Amino acid sequence: MSAVGNAKQLEVDPRIIEQANLCQNCHRCVKDPNFQLCKIDYVTAAGSVLFVFDDQCKNCNYKVSFGNGTVCGCPVRREIMAKYGL
Repeated sequence: MSAVGNAKQLEVDPRIIEQANLCQNCHRCVKDPNFQLCKIDYVTAAGSVLFVFDDQCKNCNYKVSFGNGTVCGCPVRREIMAKYGL
């Protein structure tokens, strides 16, 4: 499974970026169009919970194991999914 490149500059509300204060990548998903986003495995119907492929989200403070899957708790990643479908 390969990570998803964002291929363009993404715009995310600065208030949401501020909420992601545990980001170890310095919010590169928003700043760097070549940054590889963690690939989403499954999104709940409401879109509030993102399951990601664990092998792509190394050393992420927002990654949480849940059953056999991995949940992404990053507010920026959730916004990118909701706004851009990535």
